[in-house]
Amino acid sequence: MTYVLEILGDKWTFLIIRDMLFKGCCQYKQFIESDEGVATNILADRLKKLTQHGLITQCKDPENGRQKLYHLTEKGLDLIPSILHLVKWSGQYDPNTVLSNAIMQFLEGRFDEAVQIVRKEYLNNCHVH
Repeated sequence: MTYVLEILGDKWTFLIIRDMLFKGCCQYKQFIESDEGVATNILADRLKKLTQHGLITQCKDPENGRQKLYHLTEKGLDLIPSILHLVKWSGQYDPNTVLSNAIMQFLEGRFDEAVQIVRKEYLNNCHVH
């Protein structure tokens, strides 16, 4: 348990992974523009930590060599079930959830399929170079 808390023990790390999975974020600028407003020093630290622990990789953007692109590794993708369980839990108890009843029912009845859909969508929309 210490290992997971060391890596994922704060909200910013989860939000970075969420934004990668569900919003297609892969550039520093995209993470900064997220609604939660992460500070640049915190973002830089979390991206570095995620890279050091092998959850994401970074590479140069082929369209702009001065920018980096961040992508989930297989180890990072293995967090999808945990992330979806947390999304489901939040949707169940958060009075301000944006999750529809249809999504909640899908997560309840077809969870393994939801995991595969999220994984496939990420890999289809993520252009690892």
